[in-house]
Amino acid sequence: MNLQEKAEALTAGAKCDMSVLCQGLDADKPLISINADAVFSSASVIKVPILLTLFEQARLGALSLEQTVNVKSITQDTAVFDSGPRRASLRELAVWMTVLSDNTSTNALIDVLGFDAVNLYIKNSGLKNTALRRKMLDFASREAGVDNVTTAEDMFTLFKRVFSGSGEGDAEVIAILRGQRSKQNLMRYIWEDAVIAHKTGGLDYLSHDAGVFTFGDKHVFVGVFLWNTERIEGDPRLIGSVGRLVFEYFSRGGV
Repeated sequence: MNLQEKAEALTAGAKCDMSVLCQGLDADKPLISINADAVFSSASVIKVPILLTLFEQARLGALSLEQTVNVKSITQDTAVFDSGPRRASLRELAVWMTVLSDNTSTNALIDVLGFDAVNLYIKNSGLKNTALRRKMLDFASREAGVDNVTTAEDMFTLFKRVFSGSGEGDAEVIAILRGQRSKQNLMRYIWEDAVIAHKTGGLDYLSHDAGVFTFGDKHVFVGVFLWNTERIEGDPRLIGSVGRLVFEYFSRGGV
C-alpha cells in the first residue's frame, strides 16, 4: 500500500470528522489527502498566522519585538501570567502563545496587532479559507457562530511560506515552532529524535496538530485535524498514529 492507502486504512474506523494532509514542501502533490479542503474551527492553530503577522510587522518596522505591553486581561487557563498582570515583551508573548498555547499571551497580541492586520496577512499569504474572528476563550462568540476557521490546505500554504526563507524573522519563527512543548499529538508515538516545527489546537471534542517534519534537507508538512470526536479531549491517539506513519515512511527513505 502507498502512504495514502495506509492513512485511509488507519483512519477508516474513526468516529469523527477529519482533514488530513501530508505533502513535501517542494512537492507538487500530496502523499496523503483526506478532506484537505474542508473548513473547520481552527482552535489554537490560528495562532500560527498571528505569530507570522507579528514578525511581518516587526520586519516592516511597524513595531519592535522588544517593546513591552502591560498584560492586564488574564485568562483563567494561563500557566504564564498566573501571578497576575505584568509587563511582557512582544517576543515573550509570541513564545508563550506558541510553545504553551497561552491564551492570555495570544489575546494580548491580538490587542496589539488588531484583527484587520492578521486577516490582511492571511489574505496576502494566499490563504483562501482562514480567518481570525474572535479572541481565545470567547465562547459566547463561538456559540453565536463567530469562530476562527482554517483548512489543511491553508496550513500547508502557511508553513510552506515560513520555510521558504522569504521573511526576515523566519529562522526565529521556525525555532519558536520547534520549541512546541505539547508532545501528545503528532509526536505521541515517536520516541526517536525528531525535528518538527508545529502547532497544536484543542477544544471540546476537537484536536489538531500541524507542522513540518525535517528529515535531513527535506521538509514535510503534516496536518491532522479532528472535530466532532467521541471524546471531549478529541483523539490525540489517532493524530499520533498518523504522525508515526509519516515519520516511519520518511525515516526509511520515503520520497
